[in-house]
Amino acid sequence: MLADLDDPPRSRTRDLFLGVLVGLPVVGLVAWFLLPGLAGMIQGNASSYDQRLRAEDAYMQTLCTQAMVLPRDEDLCKCVLAIEVPSLDCRDPFLAWSLARHHEACADAGARRASLTFCSCVDTVHERVGKAADPEAGRLEAQRVGKCLELPDAFPLPQIETLAPAS
Repeated sequence: MLADLDDPPRSRTRDLFLGVLVGLPVVGLVAWFLLPGLAGMIQGNASSYDQRLRAEDAYMQTLCTQAMVLPRDEDLCKCVLAIEVPSLDCRDPFLAWSLARHHEACADAGARRASLTFCSCVDTVHERVGKAADPEAGRLEAQRVGKCLELPDAFPLPQIETLAPAS
C-alpha cells in the first residue's frame, strides 16, 4: 500500500476498452454462426420428439380401446385408460410392454436374421429385466430398450390388427 502512494497503479480502463473492442466482434461472429444452427437443432429435436410422443399416444390408446388382451396388456392399459397423455405418464409400462413384444418378434428366425443387432440388444435388455433384484431395478433396466430402438436395424411395434384378439 505504501508503494502505491509513491507509484500509483496505472489505470486498467484502456486495457478493458481494448479487450471489449477485440472480443466483442469475435463473440458476435461466433454467435452469428453457431446460435441459429443450435436453435434449429433444438427445435428440430423437440418437434421430432413431440411427433414420436403423439404416435405413441395414438398407438397405446388404440391398443387399449380396440385390441386389448387382458393378460398381455393389463399393466399398460391400466395406466393408459386412466391418463389423458399416456406417452408421458405411462412411459415405464409402455417400455416394458414394447420390450416384451419385441422379444416375442425376435423369437422368429427371419426377424432375427434381418435385425440381428436389434434383437441382440432386446435379448440382453430382456435378460437383465428378468435378473433384476426388485421391480424398481427391472423398471430401470426396461428403460434401456429405448437405446435398442435407436439402432439402424430396429423394427417397429406390431400393427394393432395383429395384436387384436381373434373373434
